[in-house]
Amino acid sequence: MPLPTIPTATEIKARIISDIEDKLNMTTPALFKSFNRVLAGAIAGFILLLYYAIKFTYDQIFPDKADEVALNLAGALVNILRLPAEFTVIQADVTGVNAYFIPVGTLFRGSNDVVYKITTGATITLGTASVELTAQESGEIGNLPDSTVLDIVQPDANLDGTATITATNTSGDDQESLDSYRTRVSAEYKKRRTGGAPADYEAWGLEAPNFNWISPLDDPDTAGEVISYGRVDNQTDGIPTGNQLTELHDSMNLDPDTGLRTRHPVGPPSVELPITRFPFDIEIFLQNGTGPIEADITISVTDYVETQEPFNSAIHFIRKDTISQGGISAIANDVANPQSATITAVILTQVTPTQIVQSYQLFGGEFGKVNSITYTPVA
Repeated sequence: MPLPTIPTATEIKARIISDIEDKLNMTTPALFKSFNRVLAGAIAGFILLLYYAIKFTYDQIFPDKADEVALNLAGALVNILRLPAEFTVIQADVTGVNAYFIPVGTLFRGSNDVVYKITTGATITLGTASVELTAQESGEIGNLPDSTVLDIVQPDANLDGTATITATNTSGDDQESLDSYRTRVSAEYKKRRTGGAPADYEAWGLEAPNFNWISPLDDPDTAGEVISYGRVDNQTDGIPTGNQLTELHDSMNLDPDTGLRTRHPVGPPSVELPITRFPFDIEIFLQNGTGPIEADITISVTDYVETQEPFNSAIHFIRKDTISQGGISAIANDVANPQSATITAVILTQVTPTQIVQSYQLFGGEFGKVNSITYTPVA
């Protein structure tokens, strides 16, 4: 049952006055009526606060509306924890006196004003030693490109006073945003797991390194067989390698802590497959276009085509599985119109087999891929 609409303070006050006068059958004298109005105003304010306190408490029940504290507690109940900030860890060359051991704790400062502390010391050989340093401030601010020079904070007579970054061992990252965390917690509450439901396979698959999208489906040809398509974040087009698919298979079947097969139920072996990319050629008819406008449109249209994904009714809540001429036109016009340009038409052509289509619906493990975008000027 939803909460009733919260009345205004004026409405609450009028209701209190009406109740008092009805109970006491009071119409006069004016002095007593004035007192009742003052009393009603004070009580109305208190009651309004109670209304909002109840509403606030009610909102904390649901992850979509909970405040940060309640959301953290709700997430902990389903073992979904907010991703913490990461500290940047870098490798750097430090120069100085041969045979000198650079002590752990030596501090250097970067151009970003972040201080880095040596966490793994080393002995200088041939004038140089490679050391590991950790940023003393978490987040993306600690990331610096290779070849960046850091300056020592406290001079050391045995060191030249600089450290040159040669590699990043761990990239710094900000704490997960509250909106991102809320989305993950909410999704976990909406997906019911039973030890072999689609939501279980999705969760098991996402535990495999670098996998960021999993879609488990029933094999239409073999009863009890589960086919899971996977996408990764560290390969071209998100297509996993053979070794990554092996890791995905293990994650689907074996408990990572015990190594026992306590996941995929007894039956036909689970099947793990890579996503595929279905290519499209796109022709855009552009009025008042320029090179920069075309470049901006290309970025937006490519993002639209390549982020649509097959819909799995068991685990997905938002449907975005169709690539269409209308969708491309809308995305492109969002970019073109503010720059006084207009998209007059779009032609969407699937590459294999070559065929002009109004729209294309993705299935299984299919994702879209922009093969080419061409622009035809319109007078």
